[in-house]
Amino acid sequence: MESFQDLAVRFRAYHTNSLNVALHMVTTPAGMVSALVLAKQNWPVEVFAAVVAAYVGSLFFALRSMGLWVATTAWVAGLVTVSVLIAPHMALLDSLKLLALAYAGQELAHFITKERTFQSTYMNKGTSVPGLLLEHTYYLLPLCLDSLVHMKESFASWMVAHNYVVRCKLTSTEDRAALKDVYDFVTAANPRRDNTAHWWYQLLDGKVGAAFSHVMQCPPVLGMFKERFGLAYAIEPIPAMNEIYVSSTTHANNSDTVFYTQHCDGPYSVYPFCHVYRVMLAVNENTQVETLFTMERSGGCLSDGDAAGFDYNREIHVISDLPTKNVDRRITLKLHYVVYPKCFGALGRVKGTLATWYNTTARNLFLNTISPSGVFWKFMAWNVIFWTKRVRELELYAGLNNVVLAAAYYLLGAHIHPRFFMAATSFTHYCMYIATYHHRTGINFGVFKRNVVFFKTIALTHLCWNYAANFTYDPVSLAMLVVGYSLSTAATLALGIDQTYFGVELGVMKPNFVGGFPYNCVPHPMIVGSIVGLLGFHKMASFRAELPYLVPVHCLMYLTHMVQEQVQDIYKKEWSAGAGVGKTSMAIGAKAGKTA
Repeated sequence: MESFQDLAVRFRAYHTNSLNVALHMVTTPAGMVSALVLAKQNWPVEVFAAVVAAYVGSLFFALRSMGLWVATTAWVAGLVTVSVLIAPHMALLDSLKLLALAYAGQELAHFITKERTFQSTYMNKGTSVPGLLLEHTYYLLPLCLDSLVHMKESFASWMVAHNYVVRCKLTSTEDRAALKDVYDFVTAANPRRDNTAHWWYQLLDGKVGAAFSHVMQCPPVLGMFKERFGLAYAIEPIPAMNEIYVSSTTHANNSDTVFYTQHCDGPYSVYPFCHVYRVMLAVNENTQVETLFTMERSGGCLSDGDAAGFDYNREIHVISDLPTKNVDRRITLKLHYVVYPKCFGALGRVKGTLATWYNTTARNLFLNTISPSGVFWKFMAWNVIFWTKRVRELELYAGLNNVVLAAAYYLLGAHIHPRFFMAATSFTHYCMYIATYHHRTGINFGVFKRNVVFFKTIALTHLCWNYAANFTYDPVSLAMLVVGYSLSTAATLALGIDQTYFGVELGVMKPNFVGGFPYNCVPHPMIVGSIVGLLGFHKMASFRAELPYLVPVHCLMYLTHMVQEQVQDIYKKEWSAGAGVGKTSMAIGAKAGKTA
């Protein structure tokens, strides 16, 4: 029999995806419950208890890890308790259905995440298969628990604002030759320089059409998507949206202004797990026009084979001019791809179809407003710019995804429980803080900050609304609110918004060690102020009677994150290197209380 440690190493290779592991933590216990129910219904109590004890006891020697054995024992105890409770109410057929559903669920988990099943690695080993299957089954629960610790990304990654901007550069001889063919085509066409020029991919033929087709499928472009999304995602070009784009030298009073205005390109941001990407690929040298990503806080001049891909419907971006001037035209290929989980199939491809329909409609409007003539088209050009700005403001300050999620919680609450909406939205920002601080890599800082501020605003609105609705005069409560939140606000102003919201931890800024008020008067003023403010709500008897658990849960979440910051202390190296006592205390103040 193979040692557990060797078996676990092999098992982990097929359970790296956090979704796959999460589904296994549902299906494996479900399968065990079905087996335990059958045993409870057919064995004497003494035999049932002896078998469970023997299983747990044997694992003590087999696992050789006290922590894993304790975790497995706790899970077994819970599953046995559930099984004993439901056994009187389950028929034989029900137990068999649950067992079959658990097995099918594990297969489905691997299908969804495109990870090969561990069982498939030994099913062709002839007479050894029964023994290997028995070993796999015996160790299955601790193997799943072990995978929880060793999967590539923790479940915390589900809550973080991932950075979805991807980049590459075309350098191979074949790729460079294709870009040269595109450049020669544009140069020969010699378009006007005072307006943008566009050639749609589907109308290109001959040498330039072949060059465009090559670039669209070249390894660097497809590779940057595979690196970002992995094997579980399909990457399919959307030819109908592709074009050769040549910048203009002017952009005033027409739709060209849109490119120099922060904007999102498409309207379908609320379409979960699926993406339509626009890739801007520089055909020639460019030292004048920057492509900037507002939320990611990055960008620069895409030049001579540089490519940047971004979510067509979600990523705010803009181009701007540097003082330097291009000698030649700025020629760019706009490539588009629909990226979706392979298990979605046609449902994923639908987003590409929707984006194509929208792009075609927008393109026709755009072409008529590049140089608008007449009152109607001038009005339409104004509308293009006006609504571009409004959508940008929505995505910058709230996010359509967040708005729709909050609205869904509200509608669900109307049918589930009057307090559901409050419970679902009061603590979301804490979960985002905790998950992001744990994850800390590949985060889109602007999106993270927007999301937590959005849900924190809802949480504070719940507190204030219920405080006003249940108000009875309590001077101590009012004083605690004023003093607490004034102190917290002063600490935030001293640090700056970006540092308050993990700017240092996420690597977007250097630490600002604050020594002035309120850090020179109160230790951890952001934490102290926020806790005092929260307890100010709770101090009012009528509020406390109506919502006895709201503030205690806020405080619990707050303190949980504070402990996390101390355990996962990113400043530990600086302190160990001999930072001064005063500076150290300031650093603590600067990093503590990000949930203010």
